Order: sequence, then structure tokens, then C-alpha cells
Amino acid sequence: MFDIMPVRNEVSWTAMLVGYLNVGEALEAKNLFDEMTNRNLASWNAMISGFVRFSDLRSARELFIEMPEKNAISYTTMINGYAKAGDMVSARKLFEQSDAKDIVSWSALISGYAQNGQPSEAIQMFYRMQCRSVKPDEFTMVSLMSACSQLGCLELAKIIDSYMHQSSFDLKRVQVAAALIDMNAKCGNMDRASTLFEQMPTHDVISYCSMIQGLSIHGSGPQAVALFERMLKEGLVPDTTAFTVILTACSHAGLIKEGCHYFDSMVNEFSLEPSPDQYACLIDLLGRSGKLKDAYDILKSMPVKPHAGAWGALLGACKLHCDLELGEEVACRLIELEPLNAGNYVLLSDIYAAANKWLDVSLLRLKIREKGLKKIPGCSWI
Repeated sequence: MFDIMPVRNEVSWTAMLVGYLNVGEALEAKNLFDEMTNRNLASWNAMISGFVRFSDLRSARELFIEMPEKNAISYTTMINGYAKAGDMVSARKLFEQSDAKDIVSWSALISGYAQNGQPSEAIQMFYRMQCRSVKPDEFTMVSLMSACSQLGCLELAKIIDSYMHQSSFDLKRVQVAAALIDMNAKCGNMDRASTLFEQMPTHDVISYCSMIQGLSIHGSGPQAVALFERMLKEGLVPDTTAFTVILTACSHAGLIKEGCHYFDSMVNEFSLEPSPDQYACLIDLLGRSGKLKDAYDILKSMPVKPHAGAWGALLGACKLHCDLELGEEVACRLIELEPLNAGNYVLLSDIYAAANKWLDVSLLRLKIREKGLKKIPGCSWI
């Protein structure tokens, strides 16, 4: 149709460009873009958006610099691209350069900070946005609640909760309700989270996971298991995230039987491929129950490469059950993965101490001092 058109204007060219991008034909889209003699702002933005979508930030940046004219969409697209790549310094720099800041660009930056584990910066940008009298939308508030969840600040959660109810936001929208529940649960206001959860007209896996995770964080493992069972009875199908949440809850609460059951159910009943995090939970559960050899055999036969969390869980179990021989072997693997993590050396030192191998304790502590390592308090692998 496009090829036989007698006259092609900017609209038809841009429509064809967007069509290529929507079906993943980035190269064809770029070739078409290069052929265009009269590119408008929409075609430039569409091409930049395509590059960002396909994680080709270098090409997106080059095109952005080349643009003869830019608007809020241009800047926001690039801010999203930088945020997606984890480069919040460049995202912030571009945001500050923009003269066309709207709610979408503010939200993109706030969301980027929240998604990249910089909750304090997200909240600071929100306060700055309010000082500029820019009214937040639902997307902004969901990102803000995510940032608050990461901080675990109860007082801030109460302020945001109150603001949400005093404003005109639709609290029955699944995304908004789930974010509210998640924030209250992770910040320790489980009564409020439970009230919001029960008020939802329908529940989904996301809202259940928020509640289960909140219960787990605040030491209510059995209640987390009961809620997971309620989710199953409602006919909801747990995804891999849901199983990670419940396995973590069982791991933290020491619910060995339940955790092993859910891992088996995930694989055999729901045909899900376990992730490294889920394997780490299983290793922790088996280790707690004293099945160190089984845990070690699973680690060595995993179809995916185990991360430090899995090895760390087994090393902790070796300390718990005073297994010196396996502990030394596991510690060597773990130190290869994390040579600068003092906690690994300290755990091995504790295992040596329990076996009265004081010379090894002294040598290990000397090595810690020589490397200039400091133990991070309150560290957990799971």
C-alpha cells in the first residue's frame, strides 16, 4: 500500500516507520527514516523511541543530539532510556537541560530513581515537583509508593496514604491498590495493608504477593503461608514471582516442610523453571534441616549457575551444623565469587572456632586485615 501511494506525506512516512518498529523491524525502520526527506518531530521521536525500546541507547543518543527540534516527548523518551540502562546520572542531567518539563518527564525521572534502587532521590524529586506546582498522576504516585516501600519508612507511608485518599485518585485501580498495599505492608502497617487488601473488589497475584511479602518481612511466616493457600483456593495461578515470595517467606521463617513442598509444586505441578533465587531458598531450607549433602548436590547440579546467595546459604548451614569439611569447600567457592565480602571470611572463621581450629581462625582474621575488609552488619544472603 505504501509503495503504490502516488503521494507520500509526513503522516504516511511516520505511520510506516511506526509500523516497522511495532513488529520489531528496527533496521527497516532506520532505513526508511534515512530515506525521509521531510522528517517531522513525530518521526524523530518515533525513531528514538524505537532505539530505546530495543536497548540501542547509543543510536538513540546520536539521533537525539542530531534532532533539529526537541519537545517534552523527546526528552522523556531519552530519560526513560537512560533509566532503563541504569544511568540515572545521565537521566538527571538531561532532565535538568529540558525546558519542556511536564508531568510525564517528572514521572519518568521519579520512576527511574525508584526502579534503580535510589528511593531517597525519587522522593526528593517528588517534593521538588510539588514545589513547582506540578500535579502528580497515578503513575507518579505508584513510583513514589515504590520508593517509600524500599525505604520502609512508616511515617512517610502514612503521609502518602493520607494524600492518596484525600486526592481524586481511583484507589480501586489494580495498580494503585497493589502499590498502596505493598507500601503499607513493607513499611510495617500490616493492619492498614490488610484492610486495603480486603476492600479490593477482586484480588490478583500481585496484590497477594504484596501481602505475603509484607507478612514475611515482619516475621509472620505461617500467616504468609495461609494467605498463599487462600490465593490457590481462589483459583489464581502463581507465577515465578509468587513462588519466589513464598519460598523466601518459608526460608526466613524456617518453614522447611512447607518451603520444600512449594518448590516441588512449582516444578512438578506448575511446570516452572526454578530461578537462582528460588534455588537459593531451597538450599537454605535444606541446610536448616541438616540436609547439607543434599543441598550441596543440588548446588553442583543446578541447570543455572548458582549465585553467591545460594553458596552463602549453604555456608551458613555449615556453621549451624558445625560441618567443617563442607564449610571449607563451600567457603572457597563463595570467596571466589565475592573476594571482597568480609562476611564470608567471618563465617568460615566461626566454623573454625566451633571446631577449635584456632590457628586457622588467626590466619583467616589476618587475611581479613591484610585485605582491609570490614564486615557489613546484618547481612543476609536470602
